[in-house]
Amino acid sequence: MTKQLTAQEIAALTGGELKGNPAAVASGVAALKEAAAGDVSFLGNRKYQHQVDASQATIFIVPPDFDGEENPEKAYIVCSAPDMAFTKVVMVFAPEPIKYAPGVHPSAVVAPTVKIGPNVHIGANVVIDEGAEIGAGTAILPGCWIGAFTKIGRDGLIYGNVSIRERCIIGDRFIVHSGTTIGSDGFGFAPDPRGAIIKIPQVGIVVIGNDVEIGANCTIDRARFGQTRIGNFVKIDNLVQVAHNVHIGDCTMLISQCGIAGSAEIGRGVIIAAKAGINGHISIGDGCKVAGTAGVVKSLPPGSIAIGTPAESQREFMARVTLPKKVAKLEERLKQLEAELAR
Repeated sequence: MTKQLTAQEIAALTGGELKGNPAAVASGVAALKEAAAGDVSFLGNRKYQHQVDASQATIFIVPPDFDGEENPEKAYIVCSAPDMAFTKVVMVFAPEPIKYAPGVHPSAVVAPTVKIGPNVHIGANVVIDEGAEIGAGTAILPGCWIGAFTKIGRDGLIYGNVSIRERCIIGDRFIVHSGTTIGSDGFGFAPDPRGAIIKIPQVGIVVIGNDVEIGANCTIDRARFGQTRIGNFVKIDNLVQVAHNVHIGDCTMLISQCGIAGSAEIGRGVIIAAKAGINGHISIGDGCKVAGTAGVVKSLPPGSIAIGTPAESQREFMARVTLPKKVAKLEERLKQLEAELAR
């Protein structure tokens, strides 16, 4: 059955102020450019306000400073945080999540010593080695491998073709997307006196907290000794590398293609943007923001913003970037003064 919400219902859901047509009805959600009649859309950035005028959407969630021309046949819901309000609407229209029936698929290979909690789903061709533990309500989808003595918490979701190696510990309500590997060996090698490169055993583990989500094709290395540790509520995008013995604090976000070298310590509430690189054996303080493609080579105090390579503060970055323009202006002024003196 198609879901429908009136503008008044959406205003009540989001806590926004309704303007325009209160009888407007929506049956879907879409971006401003792709929206059709009957859709809800939102304006997250005022510089795209012109797209509201051109959009075919019926109901718009807009910020308080929206001053575009309002169509009387459409509805406008004013919210202080349109993107978060729109998320609430999306959740109403989203399809029901797929439910995985409890049980073990006949093609799965599960060692006799594995402990499986109630209501666990183990899909086709899953392999779970000896001594592993799977918490209640967790779903492990086809093609996954869970190594020996690994412990996985309750109500988790592991998508297909994930590898979690031996002795790792995963918390509750954990989501990991396809292709990710957890507990692979860290990059530990040393030259011997003859010049050969000798592998250093990686005997530690990976410990991941509760409510963590890890994207597709990520790699999280086990510690050389001790733990590679990821805190609670950490969110990791696709294609992220976390090296051995890294510690990541609670509520931190790692964006696609960033990389963290061995033994770095990342604080609580940090954001590391796409393609940024963090040097090994340094610390990134709580609340820091590292810009995309930045290369951080030394520790950052809490609350810092790092930009560029090598990474520097916003003030330093802007001073360096604007310096050539300032020099060009000074050169032009100098030429003018020289010409005046010559006259």
